[in-house]
Amino acid sequence: MKLKEQKKFGILWLSIGAALFLAGLLLGETGYSSYISGFGGALMGVGAARLLRVRRLSRDPEKAADYDASLKDERTAYVANKARSMTFFICVYVQLAAALVFNQPLVGQVLCGLTCLQSLLYTVFYWHYNNVY
Repeated sequence: MKLKEQKKFGILWLSIGAALFLAGLLLGETGYSSYISGFGGALMGVGAARLLRVRRLSRDPEKAADYDASLKDERTAYVANKARSMTFFICVYVQLAAALVFNQPLVGQVLCGLTCLQSLLYTVFYWHYNNVY
């Protein structure tokens, strides 16, 4: 991803985070205000980290070239795909276990439906990419 795009996304995350943080503060003492403001604060942190990385890379062209090369490196792509795959499988089993443990039928149904949807999408994309490549 180019530095200009990363800067745009950093500003976007920072803006959305600030809006959510302020919305959480304006809601007062409702049940969801702390969650909304906490989520907004986390998004502001993500946006600020992206902007700091863009600033650091834009000041040093050598670091920017190394960073760009690392994004296009085959080993990095392979490791990222393996990490995504492992995360997917862990999430599927955690969701399934949570659906079976909760005593609330609606939460269990939603989590089971989500697990089935993820498994179906995985199967479809696996079939698609296996036939394309």
